[in-house]
Amino acid sequence: MGGAESREAHQKIHKASLDGVTFPKTLELNYDPSWKKLKLSLDHGSQPLYMFNLPQGWWGDLIMYNGPTLDSPPLAAVRNSGKTAMGNVVTLPPLGPGQEVIEEKMSRRTKRFMDLYSFTVPVPQREGEKTTRRVERFEWVGTGGKEVKDLHEWVRGWKLRRVVESYADAYAGSDDEKDEDGDVSTYENTDGEILAVWADATGLSKKAAKFEFINSGATGELGEAWAVMAVITFVRVWQRYMQVVMV
Repeated sequence: MGGAESREAHQKIHKASLDGVTFPKTLELNYDPSWKKLKLSLDHGSQPLYMFNLPQGWWGDLIMYNGPTLDSPPLAAVRNSGKTAMGNVVTLPPLGPGQEVIEEKMSRRTKRFMDLYSFTVPVPQREGEKTTRRVERFEWVGTGGKEVKDLHEWVRGWKLRRVVESYADAYAGSDDEKDEDGDVSTYENTDGEILAVWADATGLSKKAAKFEFINSGATGELGEAWAVMAVITFVRVWQRYMQVVMV
């Protein structure tokens, strides 16, 4: 992870825990260009709950803090990867004491001129009296459907859905992954359950985007790791598109 702030945050994430992390159903991402640092706040109503920092600017790493200031403990981070630095590796804290950190790629692929971003994450699974974990894949897909229209002032955005069909390999093929891994894999997906949506703000000062958990994504049944992954990948995809706007 590049930069002193990113390296320090990464080290602290290794010592943190996902235990007890919860989010409200709806969140707003705010960006104030007057801030001395390039940072974002994730708010519920008028209350800032989480802070994001981009210590190397729009094209660098993304750090999420578990609180409303940059002095809060880091909760997750995304670093650039691959020869083009357009790959995304997400790091989350361990699920519990004595466990390893969670590190997953968010892969990008293009289908019918549309970008799709996918990732895997462990989610809880009940087996009799025991709760185990299984790894599932999810993807962000652009949409102008009802789910986004229900965000009212936001007219087009993204939906996070379960991937129903299994992948031929661990990651979908994309230029980013070809640069990093030299591997190409493809798959076909049929629509799975939609679990979250987000959309850009339109003409609203300092409001960047609105996010909402829906269906099973709003119940907490998919666990803390999934919820944090959903939120930080939403902000990362928004960051990737802001890179185009800010060029």
